[in-house]
Amino acid sequence: MTTRSSEPETSARGTNKRGAAEAAPREHSHRPTRILLVSIAGAPFPAEVIRRTVTLATPEHAKITVLGIARVYGTSLGLPHPGLKPTMREWEDQRNVVNDAADLLRGRGFEVRVAAAKSRNAPKRIAKWGKARNFHAIVLADPERSRWRRRIEGDLTHEIERRCGIRVHAIPTPPLDHRRPRA
Repeated sequence: MTTRSSEPETSARGTNKRGAAEAAPREHSHRPTRILLVSIAGAPFPAEVIRRTVTLATPEHAKITVLGIARVYGTSLGLPHPGLKPTMREWEDQRNVVNDAADLLRGRGFEVRVAAAKSRNAPKRIAKWGKARNFHAIVLADPERSRWRRRIEGDLTHEIERRCGIRVHAIPTPPLDHRRPRA
């Protein structure tokens, strides 16, 4: 019967051998890139926005989430008023726009999720989504606005990047025309 000493064995070179294993190389879990495509106020996505999303998503076959933001009017200081919330028609328009974009992207072979939200402050809501769900990039259409309107509402791209630190790709588009023909 052999007895074990409390001292570690020494090798021919004089270093101690404790029998510790070498670290095995770990496999890094490679999560695919995630891109958030945003629609504000139910405006359909121009072809250039879809093209830019596909260009960003193609190299790593990113997962794409299409988010529709319905506008809530008024301020948060007053009492809630049902007339300031999005109407059923606005929700339906938003769903149609988001689903159409998702169908186009699915047709190109991407995994696409669809979501809708309402907000008084769209850049704040988009930044919360981007940060909470760990997106790598945000793509949105930035309609032309007058200098006065841009000053009042703020620069959409700058506000989102400032709040969440995620790269925002704003694609300039023609101005939105919210006037609809009456039926």
